[in-house]
Amino acid sequence: MSSKRLISQTASSLTSFSHSKDKVHIDNLKLQTITGPDLWNKLNAQKCQVSMHIGTDFSKSSATDDLKYSLNYAVLSRDVTNLVNGRNNWLQLSNLTKSIYDFTTTKDRYHGVNELEVCVKNLDYHLRTPHVSCIMKNPTQEIYKISNLELFTIIGVFTFERLQKQKVSLDLTITSPIGLDKTSSLKDIIDNTVEYVETSNFKTVEALVESVGKVISQSVISPNRNDIDIDVKVTKLSAITATDGVGVSATKNVRQLDLLKSVGLDNAEAFEASSFNLPVEQKDTTAAIFDHEWNTSYLAFGSNIGDRLEYITLALDLLNDHSKVKVTNISSLFESEPMYFKEQNPFMNGCIEIRTQLNPQDLLKLCKQIEYEELKRVKHFDNGPRCIDLDIILYLNSKGDHIMLNTANLIVPHPRMLERTFVLEPLCELIPPSLLHPVTAEPIVNYLNQIYSKLNNEDTLWKLVPLPTLNGNYRFLKFKTEYELNPLTSQLVKKTVSPTYIMGILNTTPDSFSDGGNNFNNIEKQLAYVKEMSENAFKLHDTIIIDIGGCSTRPNSDQAPVEEELSRTIDLIKAVRNCKDLPQEKIILSIDTYRSEVAKKAILAGVDIINDISGASFDSNILNIVAEHPHVAYVLSHIRGDINTMINQDKYDEREEVEGIEYLYNEKHDNPQTKFIRTVGYEISRAYNKALQRDVKRWQIILDPGLGFAKHGNQNMKLMKDIPLLKNYSFLDESNQEYTTFRNLPVLVGPSRKKFIGTITKEDDASKRDFATGSIITSCIGFDSDIVRVHNVTDCSKAVKLADSLYKTL
Repeated sequence: MSSKRLISQTASSLTSFSHSKDKVHIDNLKLQTITGPDLWNKLNAQKCQVSMHIGTDFSKSSATDDLKYSLNYAVLSRDVTNLVNGRNNWLQLSNLTKSIYDFTTTKDRYHGVNELEVCVKNLDYHLRTPHVSCIMKNPTQEIYKISNLELFTIIGVFTFERLQKQKVSLDLTITSPIGLDKTSSLKDIIDNTVEYVETSNFKTVEALVESVGKVISQSVISPNRNDIDIDVKVTKLSAITATDGVGVSATKNVRQLDLLKSVGLDNAEAFEASSFNLPVEQKDTTAAIFDHEWNTSYLAFGSNIGDRLEYITLALDLLNDHSKVKVTNISSLFESEPMYFKEQNPFMNGCIEIRTQLNPQDLLKLCKQIEYEELKRVKHFDNGPRCIDLDIILYLNSKGDHIMLNTANLIVPHPRMLERTFVLEPLCELIPPSLLHPVTAEPIVNYLNQIYSKLNNEDTLWKLVPLPTLNGNYRFLKFKTEYELNPLTSQLVKKTVSPTYIMGILNTTPDSFSDGGNNFNNIEKQLAYVKEMSENAFKLHDTIIIDIGGCSTRPNSDQAPVEEELSRTIDLIKAVRNCKDLPQEKIILSIDTYRSEVAKKAILAGVDIINDISGASFDSNILNIVAEHPHVAYVLSHIRGDINTMINQDKYDEREEVEGIEYLYNEKHDNPQTKFIRTVGYEISRAYNKALQRDVKRWQIILDPGLGFAKHGNQNMKLMKDIPLLKNYSFLDESNQEYTTFRNLPVLVGPSRKKFIGTITKEDDASKRDFATGSIITSCIGFDSDIVRVHNVTDCSKAVKLADSLYKTL
């Protein structure tokens, strides 16, 4: 009988008895033979293992307990060993596998072989894999398995993942008609896969899987190519530390793979260890995006030499002076410790949003021109000190689509933006909370939260509010926030940990509600009071803010003419600044006014802060004055109505939901407990946006929720409890898709001696409410206030010190 006829009969016989319920197993019969060159490419004996799974029917054997009615696996193992040892070199792994299969299924050789699977493993086939297997389940098809092929490649979307290669494990399965490895060497398939994977880079495991499949399909030479299926499984061994690995797999026919153009396959470049190789499309984007349209880009700035803010403002002005650039939004300022090279001054950082007709390369040229030609930056070494640094973080075309670049001199998005709080924190003030990172497709704000969830003190930032330079000294209000993960809710909890600033009230009016006339029209007496406040404050605090007021803001009070307010305040400011008995570097002066003319002259006289109880609603020109002095802070307060009408403007709970506004809170929008604070937040945000539109900088603004102004007693209490919501308030104006975002906005509260305290404590005399004021400001600090405004500095400074010790860690 011919061998072809024998195979045909055997195949027919096996098919008719498929899916046998009884099986005999021989697992890993250990043998040594040659199936071609070994892992050192020599014809030495190789360790092999033969496994056989035989479908049969041993019901009669089990009933009689007689071996003659079953397969004798001992005899079969011996016969297979003799078969393998009977030939010196099998040349191919498939030759050995098929010979064992044919030998076992030869008619009448073994009784009861209904179906058979033969697997031959070669443990010495290749250095990169522990074993290669050939499996045969029928006489016309063979399966090759290349197991646990360990390679190193660049894979992932995070910066830290792309700075060094990771180990990945590949399991490859090729299902083919008989004879594949006679025309295509499995060694060539392994070598081609190794070379390709280790000289390419990928964002996703899915792209790697598909690309490896195509590499294998291109390595296969067979007349029956279209009948070959390729399965690739890739496991990232260290992606999630709580697992042995995570990955994906896919099976495709060679015909499908021939039609695919896999990521990077036709343009793979060797990875250089010193570079960041972001896997984005390599094309000349100039023509694609430069169509005289106004595109959007986000830039990060930094400085740590000299007058840092002066360098920054000069750089932003130079950008804005370019005919094809408009600076449209500027973040707050942050101070960060230097990265990489530690022995240098702290950096002042922030981000800006611009509209531009420059393509990314031309924008980069402009940034470098400003750095090196205009502002004379000198680069001594990478990551060293610099007067100014401008980096392109993101670039979006006029349609809002992200532009991604990977060139020798520019990578967009910035490769390290996701690991830097001093970039992400200011950037998240400028972008919508829903904006996705173009590579990772995850909201950018999520990465900031991920960093904060595992934060250490070296990574935290100081938010800076600049003050005018005094005697050559650069001065700032500084606020530091730490983040903790609440173990019960898994939510990040934000808390200001820097010391609270105390603001002492100095009224120079005859009709102030609690200290009227005490310091009226007598500069010597006023100066003595400043010295007394300062001396008492400095016993417990490093600085004091003195808030000078020359016009009463008590509801229904008569408003002094502007000339009278000027006469009450400007000479006093000059006297304080010229007093040599006062430690000027520790004294911060504030003017309590809503009038632009008073604010302008007070700045010239030496004040550092404009404290405007009206939020620019009484005199909007005050915003222009503040914008002209970016080193001066501005307290923006919430109020309704005016001095005479505010008392009747406290009907918040009856207010309808503001049309077209989506509030971005964890609470439900219809929650009555948050409706009041959301309405206040919305009204403050409108005033905030108006200030920004007038070119007041974010870094100048301090928020005052306006205790007692158009609010009754219970509303004041709610407001104090919800200070964390106001500090981190966001909303979307759906009519024009504009966002307003507060992130840890500094908050000043002024509850001192207010009527609601007297109502609760039943104390009619405002001057006797200082003890209760101390209790209230302690609570406000617990609710994350940053500055407290008080009449009695001596006693309240003690309450502030105790509250800082209780609620703050610095």
